[in-house]
Amino acid sequence: MSGGIGPVEPGDGTSGHEIPRTEPRGPALTRTGSSRGRRRTVIAVTAVLCTAGLTFGLAHRYAGRPRPAPQTQAAPSQTVSLSYGEPVDPPTSDLAFAFTVRVRSESALPVSVDRITQPSQALSVVIKPPLPLVVAKGELRELVIGIRVGDCVHVARNSGLPFLEVTLSNGIVKEDHSYIPGDRYARDLSVALTRACPEDRDVTPPTPS
Repeated sequence: MSGGIGPVEPGDGTSGHEIPRTEPRGPALTRTGSSRGRRRTVIAVTAVLCTAGLTFGLAHRYAGRPRPAPQTQAAPSQTVSLSYGEPVDPPTSDLAFAFTVRVRSESALPVSVDRITQPSQALSVVIKPPLPLVVAKGELRELVIGIRVGDCVHVARNSGLPFLEVTLSNGIVKEDHSYIPGDRYARDLSVALTRACPEDRDVTPPTPS
């Protein structure tokens, strides 16, 4: 009889079978879950980076595109018309000629007629009603302009297309503009000046009392 301990024999009901494992295989499941989590993280980060890159690219293109030029207010002369009306007959005794003009504005801003004059130093102008006159969009205003002769010697009786010098302002732009009232105005003015000044051009009309 030997002194060693022999192998333990299986008991009843256990011969030739392994005892089944009941606990979960922790390490294998842990590795699988970790791998899936890493993939989700990579996908999420990639999506964020793609979105950020797309947003940056669009912003860069928007910032670099040509910007439209800022709109500027049109000059008053482009929106205001001045037309010759008719002679005022008879004019007052101190005037050689009086006539009406019609002022119409299509400007979005009110336009002020600040001054009306004419280029001849031999003539002067009086306006009724007194200026400035404010004209709103679509409005038609009428003025009476009187021409007074100061020096018959230098009066140009037959000037081809006499014009009126007008100062306009819309609160942003102030402009001096020359309006030609037309052929009728030229003819009526010539007749009036011929009548007001004697044939002898060296004679100055008497000063009204």
